[in-house]
Amino acid sequence: MSARPERLHPQRRVERPGLEVVRRKSRRLIKRRAQRRFAPLAITVTICVAAVIFGVLLEQVILAQSAFKLERVRESAEQEQARHEELLLESARLESPARIERYARVDLGMVDPSSVEYIVADVIRPPSQLASSSRSRPLPATGQAAADSSTLYDEEAP
Repeated sequence: MSARPERLHPQRRVERPGLEVVRRKSRRLIKRRAQRRFAPLAITVTICVAAVIFGVLLEQVILAQSAFKLERVRESAEQEQARHEELLLESARLESPARIERYARVDLGMVDPSSVEYIVADVIRPPSQLASSSRSRPLPATGQAAADSSTLYDEEAP
């Protein structure tokens, strides 16, 4: 034998009776084994199940985080409500007319006047102002009378 390959004669087709070559455009007619047909379906189902499990777990984590955040907000709201009530109580105490009068007498050295004089001025009002000021307010009281009738002025305030 030599190192060079010999040229082979082109192979001649041997015709066998009853056999012919069929060319197909699709592979639908090729029969596959059952394992190969089942594998893509199994992979797809596995991926879908994993995605659903991941989604459910993610939802549970988000719900748990939201519950913790909601609890912190509720605690904060309760603390602020308690603080608000304390401030309302302190405000009511500081606005008390008796406390204001005591402060004026003790700390500022104020006293009740011996007599009260009122000066009334004769002022002619235009007709438009007469209709709007049909009700008149009483003159302010002083001392303990002011403390007793403080609600009267609050109700009539414009």
